Amino acid sequence: GNFGISLKMCAKCFMLVALSCAVALQQPALRTCGTTRRTAVQMKGKGSRGMPKKGFMQPGQTVNTGLKQKMAKKDFFDAKEWVAVAKLDEIDAPGSTKAVAAGRAPGKLGASGFEEGAEFIWCLIRGEPSESDSSGEGGMQKVFAVDGSCRSCRFPMTAASWAREADGRNSLTCSFCGTKYCLEDGEVLEFMPKSNPVQWAAALANEQNGPQRMASLPTHVSKSGRVYLRLPDNTLQ
Repeated sequence: GNFGISLKMCAKCFMLVALSCAVALQQPALRTCGTTRRTAVQMKGKGSRGMPKKGFMQPGQTVNTGLKQKMAKKDFFDAKEWVAVAKLDEIDAPGSTKAVAAGRAPGKLGASGFEEGAEFIWCLIRGEPSESDSSGEGGMQKVFAVDGSCRSCRFPMTAASWAREADGRNSLTCSFCGTKYCLEDGEVLEFMPKSNPVQWAAALANEQNGPQRMASLPTHVSKSGRVYLRLPDNTLQ
């Protein structure tokens, strides 16, 4: 009888020791889990779409607006497509125009051998800067470079009329068909208005083609008054 009681006492002691060990082993894990839940994950640029600077801006502080100007300046010095085409005093007043040749179409094999492609003709127009334009190296000088002929009727754009629109944009109106373009981006503002007999005749011959956006190339005016235009990428020179 005494032997049975001793076995029961030993079994109880063994269970108590095992339970104590199990609790001791689990306590660090519980503390680790509690610590993990309390620590918030810090996301870089949280709330600013990947721009940490903006995420910590103070009231009244603005994002650096000079980055765009720096990139444009770098493009001017690095890209081979920038070509000097005129001097600023050749288009000395708003509305003045000048036809310039820059770049050419790819050549092809003809009946007499290889034939070089035709030169592209562009129209320079002296305009006025908008409020958002920066003075840059060329001061507050604004020169636009667009197609040499109207996209609607093929009439030379050097004869077109420049104007400043109510919203501040510069525009150019073809003197033959009356189509008006925005000089900043080439958008068609008015397509063949048919306001006189000449415009009616131009519309009769060309309006079936529909309005087409005019090419508008980036330009740069240097401190010395040289006017540069940027040809489309990979254009032959």
